[in-house]
Amino acid sequence: MSNQARTSAQSVSRSFTRRHVVGAAASVFAGLVLFPSAYAQGSSPNASPAVANGEWTFTDDKGVTVTLPSRPERIVADVNAAASLWDFGIRPVAVFGWNATENGDFGPAGGNIDPGAVAIVGNATEPIQPEAVAAQHPDLLVTLTFTLDDATEYWSIESSILPQVTPIAPIVAISGTGMADADTERFAELAAALGADLDSPELKEAKATYDAALTSLKETASATSGLRILFAYVDATDEAYVASPQDFAELSLYTHLGLQLVQPDVAKNEYWETLSAEQALKYPADVLFYSARPGTLTADQFKAHPTWGQHPAVKAGQIAAWNQDVIMSYQGMTEALNATIAPLLTAVKVT
Repeated sequence: MSNQARTSAQSVSRSFTRRHVVGAAASVFAGLVLFPSAYAQGSSPNASPAVANGEWTFTDDKGVTVTLPSRPERIVADVNAAASLWDFGIRPVAVFGWNATENGDFGPAGGNIDPGAVAIVGNATEPIQPEAVAAQHPDLLVTLTFTLDDATEYWSIESSILPQVTPIAPIVAISGTGMADADTERFAELAAALGADLDSPELKEAKATYDAALTSLKETASATSGLRILFAYVDATDEAYVASPQDFAELSLYTHLGLQLVQPDVAKNEYWETLSAEQALKYPADVLFYSARPGTLTADQFKAHPTWGQHPAVKAGQIAAWNQDVIMSYQGMTEALNATIAPLLTAVKVT
């Protein structure tokens, strides 16, 4: 498959799922020189992050234990993972992933990452580049996983390229599914293992603010219990995708806290139900949260749309942007929670 065809296929698939997309691999130079790190990687779910006798160890959410001679300092991470680590004070030297562009724009997924402070070793038009990763001499790679029991599924690392990547440095994968609060705590644990001080005044304040936001959303859910809420991705070509709350970590959390989210007609692990423009009214709702990813409809475009403009939430002006690449840090989760709470406080029942 040509680069152009591969990019097109991947951009379509990746726009509509938060699970890793398996696509055609980019060609890898035959003479690629790798810089292996001395490490052991094996399954040991009961291990915990620690530095003992100079050795560093961490068990990720796949149950894989990574052991290194010392705490890793040079980290290369997928944009989604890097944004979470960044808020904990861990600064990767390079990032990769389809949320990165060649000019360093990471979109909503990038959070507080300073584009000028990181190299880009894989982007929206090219998958992770092993030779570029190796040139960073990383001690550790960090990414997300959406299928914990699949040894080849790593977010933003094509399975066909994985054999070229694993000799460079071990991979730690943190869950991007399940419940967002639990995933956030796992990022906190990883950050602490990498040297973050969770007891610093800044992070203690961030944690307190995050805890308050969790309480606030629960209280808001109770106060607005009659509201029906829809999360969706609608692009400029009229393709629409209704999010399944049981599959998105933050939406699962919102449901757990009491929000009444629309559950589309899909099985577990399907993530989305695909709708045509003519089916825009299939799921009437009082509030519509729309994906803020590039290429999606804006609020004004929703209102002007021939069918989505007739949706009860759109007609009532009860729509708001949704960052479907939620950042699993105290700061990122606080932002996501507050962005969800705000539109609900003024919403009224229209269905």
